[in-house]
Amino acid sequence: MLAYYAKRSPGEEFEKLKAPLKEGVWVDGSNLSVEDIDELIGTYDLARNIVYDVRDHHELPRVEIHDEAVYVFIRIPRLAKSGHVVSSPMLCVVKKDIFLSLTQFDSISPETVAATTLPVTTRETQELLLGVIAACVDEYQESIYHTERSINDTANRLRSHEVTNQDFIHFVVVEDNLTAYRMNLEGLIAVVKRLRDSQDGSLSSINTEALEDILLQIQQLLVAVESYGGRVKSIRGAYSTIANNNLNKRMKILTVITVLITLPNVIFGMYGMNVMLPFAQQPWAYGAIVGVSLVLILFVFAIARRLRIF
Repeated sequence: MLAYYAKRSPGEEFEKLKAPLKEGVWVDGSNLSVEDIDELIGTYDLARNIVYDVRDHHELPRVEIHDEAVYVFIRIPRLAKSGHVVSSPMLCVVKKDIFLSLTQFDSISPETVAATTLPVTTRETQELLLGVIAACVDEYQESIYHTERSINDTANRLRSHEVTNQDFIHFVVVEDNLTAYRMNLEGLIAVVKRLRDSQDGSLSSINTEALEDILLQIQQLLVAVESYGGRVKSIRGAYSTIANNNLNKRMKILTVITVLITLPNVIFGMYGMNVMLPFAQQPWAYGAIVGVSLVLILFVFAIARRLRIF
């Protein structure tokens, strides 16, 4: 689906157009079909081989320059129903008067781009590119904060709930998400550094300063990802320790119960033999045997409690 936006000054909102302008327009293509891609290539004279790379779901972030147009691949995060964070490629094409963002999935909304601190307009396509990159970084930041809240909730459950297999599965999902964040953010750093270090003189000092701010934000997110990874390992280690401790307690209790049950069986077994036994003819023999068994059980129980076996 193709959409066209215009924003003539930083203070305005993005205006959705019914038809594209010849210049100063943002062409946003989301959930693109092959026909849409071919139409855009023909209309805006784009490099076919580069644009078709957006159909590769595993395309990594990179920058290419072809015929005075800059092609920038980034990856947009989104949260799947399974809890996994899935990223999809998006191609940003920067031309002198036109800016295009193309993806086969959901694109970044103009409201998200407008919410960044950059003074973006559709007249300055380079600033618009930086606005889209900044919005993408904000999307990662929100996803990372969502993962942080999930880690905190799991840590709080550790205090009041017993460890379950689902908890360990949740840890696997969280670690997979952190790995995805790290990989995509490191790729985005490479793109930002390439744009910052470009030698063609097309970036103004304001663009360079904005790129430095974006680079700093990405590096801070990477530090947060590393910190959350350490917390997950710590919580998982605590979970494992608690699970082992609970298992040891149960084994001790079962051992003591087994001993307590075995003791009267020994006495009952001795007096169940078909031989002459002491006090066999006495009417109080049964009560005495039961009483001695109970005393012996209580005695062993007291010793176990004193030794803190359970």
